[in-house]
Amino acid sequence: MLFSRLAGEEAAHKRFGNGPAAAVAAQLIARATATARQAGVDFLHFGTGQQVGHTFGQRLVSALAYGFGLGYERLVVIGNDCPQLTPARLRQAVAGLETADAVLGPDLAGGVYLLGVNRAFFVAEAWAVLPWQTATLHQALGRCLRHAGAIVRRLRPLADVNNAYDLARVLRRLPAAALRRRLLRLLRPASPVRLALRPRLRAAVVAAPLPLRGPPAS
Repeated sequence: MLFSRLAGEEAAHKRFGNGPAAAVAAQLIARATATARQAGVDFLHFGTGQQVGHTFGQRLVSALAYGFGLGYERLVVIGNDCPQLTPARLRQAVAGLETADAVLGPDLAGGVYLLGVNRAFFVAEAWAVLPWQTATLHQALGRCLRHAGAIVRRLRPLADVNNAYDLARVLRRLPAAALRRRLLRLLRPASPVRLALRPRLRAAVVAAPLPLRGPPAS
């Protein structure tokens, strides 16, 4: 399941520099969609028009409840803000749910870029009030799952993208050369961030307080 906002809404909540933020967001959403479709499993896109609730947690819980209501016993949810995510890693998450009750893909900022769970360990009331979009989400979600008796498997940590600095760092590591070229063309004319970050900027980039996203679905 891809849990995502429209490109314009995503751009309004992310800081991608002074360039065409909606176009950058559209590229990231397209990348996440293609990655999910290439994983070789059923694909659901739960977009803005389907989301119900006032908070991120409520909207995500409604998406999971919808997926389980369709009859699925296991769901893997991603957002649109982790361009390093590959179809192979998605397949790894799906396979992990065969032997574990939940799979978490931690991001480098304390959230998660991927969340997989078996139906029996999805507790809507508890999940709705977790600290989504904060630096403590990964730990809190893990505790919640363990409290429910779940066996949790973790994937390799990856970076998500919430602003121009995140995007500059991730672009250097992207496995998809075509996406990298498209994003570079969008960012080069106007973005104040250079992809080759100067050493004197690195500490400021790491230390600056940044908005965080949950998983899926930035």
